[in-house]
This record gives sequence, C-alpha cells and structure tokens, in this order.
Amino acid sequence: MKPLKQILLISLLLLTAACDDDDEPEAVAPLEAQIANDIPANPQPPGPPTGALPDYTLFSFETGAIVADSDSTTTNWDIGLSGLSIIVNGGVSGPGSTEAQILTGLFDELTTAPENGYASDTAEGTAIPTGSGNGWYNYNLNGNNVVTPIPGRVIVIRTNDGNYAKFEILNYYKGNPDVTTAEFIDFNTRPPGRYYTFKYVYQPNGSRDF
Repeated sequence: MKPLKQILLISLLLLTAACDDDDEPEAVAPLEAQIANDIPANPQPPGPPTGALPDYTLFSFETGAIVADSDSTTTNWDIGLSGLSIIVNGGVSGPGSTEAQILTGLFDELTTAPENGYASDTAEGTAIPTGSGNGWYNYNLNGNNVVTPIPGRVIVIRTNDGNYAKFEILNYYKGNPDVTTAEFIDFNTRPPGRYYTFKYVYQPNGSRDF
C-alpha cells in the first residue's frame, strides 16, 4: 500500500502545481509607440502654400494604415487628414462614433486616456480645431509661412469600437525635415507640405491605459 500512497501524493502535488500555473495571469506585452511616416494630406508642390482641398486621407489606428476612399462610408477609419484639417469618423464627418480631444502634456507621460471630455465633429467646428495656436500647430514661423506642431499637444481618440489611441504630430512636411535650416526656409528647396508624420499608441482592449 505504501507505493500506492506515494503515487497518490505525487499526483496530488502535480495537480496542485498545474492549478497554480493556470491561476497565474497572462503576461501583457507593453504597448509600444508606432510612427506613421509621410501620410499624404493633399500634398502640394514646392513653393508658397496653395490652400487645402476638401479631400481627406483616411487612417486607422487599429491597422496603422491608410484606409481606401471606398471605405469612407464605413467605420473602418478613425481620422481623416486634408491640409491642416483633421476630422474624426463621427458627427458630421463620418458614420462612426469616433471622438477626440487635445491635451497639453508630454506624450510618454500620458499613460491613461481621460474618461470624459471628448467631442465629435459638428457643423460649428471639428473636434480637433484648426487655426494657428488653436489646436496642434502654429503657422508662419518667423514670417516664413511654416507649419510647426506645438510642443506638448497630444490628441486622444476614442474609436468606434470604444478603444483608445493617442497621437502626437511630429512634422507636416515630407521626409520629416528640420524646419529651421536655410534649405527648408527657402521655398525653392523646401520639401512638399501636407505630409503628416506622427507618433501614436493604440490600445486595442478597451482599456484607457496606454
């Protein structure tokens, strides 16, 4: 009988260890910031600005990619970019329920999306406002007609699916150039504008934690 007792004891210990392993929470991989490079928003040729056109490049934070124009009437996109205008897929701009707000602070230090304060696009204005100093950018750096992102402006998105994303616009010109160089200041050598480069984090599980 002694061997049988030993076998039963060993089996009980193995079963207990297996249960303990099952009880351990699965490790959650930390979210990493992604970079979207040169997203076109009605690109313009070199030279003085020519004005924005009402045609938007659609972007999805879930896929991290441009969405085809044929999906403009769906909820497959989150934001649209055209010149200096950024729309969200909700309100008067799309069929979804996407909302946004702009916060002041450091991108990396924003670890939790706000619970409230979001807005959709309306006939009176977009959730992400336009105009120099009003939203994410300043215009006319030192009189040189340059668009520069305002440091410390982070845009938070609540998507159609109830997920959250944050993004910070890094540059408005193709190739993410240094906008302080003499080559950039000169209209003849300045890279084309209306190309967004931005950093973003997308939280896919419905949590407000980044």
